Amino acid sequence: MNYLELAKQVSKRAAAGGAEAEAIITHDVETQIKVSNGEVEQLSQSTARGIGVRVIDGGRTGYAYTSDFSDDGIEQTWRAALDLAKVATPDEYRALPDPRPISNEDLEIWDKNLVNVSAADKIDLLKRVERATLDYDPRIILADFCNYGDAISHVYLANSRGFAGEFGRTVAFSYLMGIARGEDGSMTNAFGLGASNFFNELDAEEIGREAGEKAVSILGGKPVETQVGTVVFDPFVGAQILGALAEALSAESWQKKRSFLLDRMGQQVGSDMVTLMDNGRLKRGLASAPFDAEGVPTSATRLVDEGVLQNLVYDSYSARKAGVQSTGNAQRFGHRSLPMLGPSNFYMQPGNLTRDEIIAGVDKGFYVISVMQTGGIDAVTGDCSMGANGLWIENGKIVGPVGGVTVATTLDGFLNNITAVGSDLKMIPMFGTIGVPTLRVDNVTIGGTK
Repeated sequence: MNYLELAKQVSKRAAAGGAEAEAIITHDVETQIKVSNGEVEQLSQSTARGIGVRVIDGGRTGYAYTSDFSDDGIEQTWRAALDLAKVATPDEYRALPDPRPISNEDLEIWDKNLVNVSAADKIDLLKRVERATLDYDPRIILADFCNYGDAISHVYLANSRGFAGEFGRTVAFSYLMGIARGEDGSMTNAFGLGASNFFNELDAEEIGREAGEKAVSILGGKPVETQVGTVVFDPFVGAQILGALAEALSAESWQKKRSFLLDRMGQQVGSDMVTLMDNGRLKRGLASAPFDAEGVPTSATRLVDEGVLQNLVYDSYSARKAGVQSTGNAQRFGHRSLPMLGPSNFYMQPGNLTRDEIIAGVDKGFYVISVMQTGGIDAVTGDCSMGANGLWIENGKIVGPVGGVTVATTLDGFLNNITAVGSDLKMIPMFGTIGVPTLRVDNVTIGGTK
């Protein structure tokens, strides 16, 4: 079946009465594997396909979807979207985007070999991930949540304004939590994670070792005295903070007055080491695509440039409201979902220092490896407070583990007190697709013993 041709026909039929119409078809094949103690606990593969039809008539939107690809099923779907549009509340900013040319640049997001990787090879990779964690140190007692997943996805999109396009994307990932127990019975845990568009780029030993090394390193952590000092954030921790920054830099958040950065366009909002990007065209980006969920070309948007707030991310709706051009940031979660504004590959531009060089430059401070209570990061108020475990630094050297403390700052303070940015940019697909290197942040409150 030619899905792109079908999407074109459906959008044309739904628009025959004068409304605007769009049809999206998604076709996904996903694999999930879970391993425990060298045994496969779960192995599943699912195939999903469906068509969603959006009709916009005088600013009124109707949306319907189905996985029934029979002629009757498809006709019922676009007719349902038309009927829903008739009774919807009009919104003057709702309309399909004007077509813009789509670059044919290869974004390197398609692994042609993934379809031929056997289930046995995927299981072997995951068993090696688990083994690398358990073998790291005898104090590692468990490799928990040991998972592998991949997705082979195709998107076909067409609308009545003349847009028609398709792309494929592959993603493979593995993660687990290493759990360590000390001689005193205390326990710690830490994540290891790897993700790529290409299966053969997953390094089982590196993923497993990361979980083991981090979990063991923070065993026996004790609180330090409460103080204001330097904190070095591991990329996995920094990504949780950047997730809130992505929210604060969304045009929708500004239009709803729900961002701590509100009305500061053109102003200095961070140190000159802070450059924040949203790049839907990042080569080998986990969220990269030639066009967004509405057919608008994706772009590399410099949001904060050397500390100065320069731009927000927009989809067609928020852009029309603001009188600007969409940055190509409409997202969807399959054919059941209407387009919504969201980040693509959102990341902090890396610097040129290694993690060890950043630590070597700290006289006294706290290297944060794992955090809890991440609900303590608020994109609206800018509050940021987390329970934390990690390592204490004295004279540029790690001297021992720290646990049972909190780190607290504001998102404003976080951005303005970044004094070193690492070269080790890591894209983490757990809070969106967020990329962050190791960061040094000064003037952070470390709450421990009085």
